[in-house]
Amino acid sequence: MAVSPADLSRQCVQRAEQNAANSAELRANAQNILALIHDYRPKNTSSTYAPKQKEFQAFCRRKQYHDGDTVTQDKLLLFLVEEVANRPLKAKSPKVDSGVLQEKTRLAWRSVRGYTTAVTDLYRTQKALGMNTHPSPREDSVREYLRALQRRDTQRDKESYADKGRDTLLDGYSEEEFERICRELWARGGASASPEHHFRTLVDLLLGHYMLARGGDRCAAELSDLFTFEFTGEGPTRCMPL
Repeated sequence: MAVSPADLSRQCVQRAEQNAANSAELRANAQNILALIHDYRPKNTSSTYAPKQKEFQAFCRRKQYHDGDTVTQDKLLLFLVEEVANRPLKAKSPKVDSGVLQEKTRLAWRSVRGYTTAVTDLYRTQKALGMNTHPSPREDSVREYLRALQRRDTQRDKESYADKGRDTLLDGYSEEEFERICRELWARGGASASPEHHFRTLVDLLLGHYMLARGGDRCAAELSDLFTFEFTGEGPTRCMPL
């Protein structure tokens, strides 16, 4: 049965209205999820991302891009090359040989990766708000660039005789020093108006020392995550692992 022009026109209008309603629903849901992510994001994450994102936006304003600070892979790469990767350190790391001049130092690849993560987060925000239709900027070129910087840093550390163990646990500490640190944190926690900071540091130190727990796992742990249970038959004393 042939469809009349009027019916065909009505169907097209209905389809267009349905498509518009679906798009609005998807966009609203994406924005709600974005708001939820930002609301429950750790404060340290937001404070870390914000200044890096402002640097990228200022870079885009100086370049006077026609699409402003819309994040793309090409913009991200140019920003990293011109503004980040070749930037000297504000203060020379103690791991760098004393003969290396300040202006010869460079940000480590992990710092460059931090900028990449912050700008990618800005891209996700733009995407959720319908302001950016480009693919993710963190594609093959960016990943390969970060790997190249990692290899560059490895070579540079070799040439500058960087002490990788300096100011880390690889420096080592004696049993007496460890006990003194624990006693000091405990004493200061008891005498402080806000003892939670000292006790938190003490717990973090003990978890890292006795359990060899990773820093990321320790930072994310809460009191409700910690519990003990008893191993039977482990000797004359009770065995209560955490």
